[in-house]
Amino acid sequence: MKEKLLNAIEERKNELYELVGALIKINSESIGTTGNEAEVARFVKKYLEDIGVESELYSPMSIEGFEKHPDYLVGHNLENRFDVTGVLRGKNSQKSVMLMSHSDTVPIGDESLWSFPPLSGEIRDGKIWGRGACDDKYGIAVGLFLMKLIKELGIKLDCDYYFTAYSDEEYGGGNGSLAACLKYKCDDYVNMDCKNFELWVAGVGGGDVLLEFAADSPKGSCGDAVEALYILKKELDLFVKARKEELLGEELYKNTYIPDTSMILLEAKAGDDGNDLDKGHILIEYFTNKTEQEIDLEFEKMCSDANTKLKEIGFKITKREMTTRFFHFVKSDYQNSYVVKTLTKSAKETSGRTLVPSGAVLSDLSLIVKNGSPNAVAFGVGRAFDVYGGAHQRDENISCDNLLEFTKIMGSFLMNY
Repeated sequence: MKEKLLNAIEERKNELYELVGALIKINSESIGTTGNEAEVARFVKKYLEDIGVESELYSPMSIEGFEKHPDYLVGHNLENRFDVTGVLRGKNSQKSVMLMSHSDTVPIGDESLWSFPPLSGEIRDGKIWGRGACDDKYGIAVGLFLMKLIKELGIKLDCDYYFTAYSDEEYGGGNGSLAACLKYKCDDYVNMDCKNFELWVAGVGGGDVLLEFAADSPKGSCGDAVEALYILKKELDLFVKARKEELLGEELYKNTYIPDTSMILLEAKAGDDGNDLDKGHILIEYFTNKTEQEIDLEFEKMCSDANTKLKEIGFKITKREMTTRFFHFVKSDYQNSYVVKTLTKSAKETSGRTLVPSGAVLSDLSLIVKNGSPNAVAFGVGRAFDVYGGAHQRDENISCDNLLEFTKIMGSFLMNY
C-alpha cells in the first residue's frame, strides 16, 4: 500500500502542482494585526468536503478560555481569521498525528518588481511562482493532497491523521497554531513551515522589539537623531554579542547560521520626510535561549547604558515595545522521539536523504512544543529568507522536484507512523 501511494504521488504530481497554484491565486496577506485568510480557509474546507473528509472551520476565539490562555496574543483581530482542520480516522484512534501549515502570507509589496504576477501560481522553469509558494501554501497542498490520495486509494492508516491549515503566523502572531493544538490534542505534530529539508527539533526564543527615541528640544536637522541611532546600534551590538555566545553553547544551534544572525536590523529611521527631525526609531529581531524575565532585565540594563550616552547629545529612549509575541526557547525530546525516528526512516527509504536534527529560527514550533506535544517538530521544503525567490522575497517560488520529493517523504511517514 505504501508503494501504491508513492506511485500515485508520482503519477498525479501535476495535480499537486496545480493545487499549490490554486492556493497561491487566493490572496491571504497578513498586514500586521489583521489578516485575509478567510477565503483560503473556505477553499480548504470545501476541498475536504469534496473528498469526503470530516472537517471543521473555526476561529481561534471560538475555543473556550482562549483569551485567558497565557500564550494568547491580543489585538490580532481573530474573529474572521479561521483555522481549518480535517481528520482521516485510522485503525487505531488511540494514536494520532497532525500535519500543519499556515495559510497567511506576508504582503506582496511592489508588484512592479516581480518577474511573475504574485498571485499567478504560474508553473515555469520547474518551479511554482507566487506569494506563499514556499511560505507556506506548499504545505497546505501537501496535507490536502495526501488526504485525498489516502482516501481514494482506500488506505486505512494505523493512526488518526489530522491536517490543519492555521491562521495568524506572520508578524509573530501564533494564535492559529495555538488554537489547533488546544482544540485537537495529538500524540505528535509536524509543522510543515520549514526549509531545505531541515528537521527542526528546537525553537529559538526572542522576538521583535521597537525602540523609539527623541531629543529634549526641537531640532532643525535630523543629523543629531542619526548620531542617536548610531549610539543605539552600538549598544545593541553588545546586547546581541551575548545572544550569539549563548546560542553557540546550544548543541542544536552551534553548527547553524543562527548564532551569527542573533540580531536582525529590520528598520532604522531618523526624522520623517522633513518632519519630526528630533525623533527616530530602530526595530530589531533578536534570538535568545533566555526566559522572558531574564531577557527583560538585560534590555533594561542596555537601555539604561544607552540613555547615559544619549543624554550627552540631548536624547533619550522614549519607548521600548515588543511588536511580536515573545517566543519561548524550546527543545523537543528529539533523541527519544518516535516522530523524529519515523521521519528519518521515511526520508532515507524514500529518497536516500539523511535528516539531521537542528534548531529553528523564530517559528510557531515554540508554541506547538509547549502546547501540543513535547515531541513536535518542523520539517519542510520552503526556501530561506536570504535567497532570491525565498520566503518573504519577491518572485517567491518553490521547486517542483523538491516539492515532489517532500510529498513522497510525508506520504511514507504517514504509512510508517
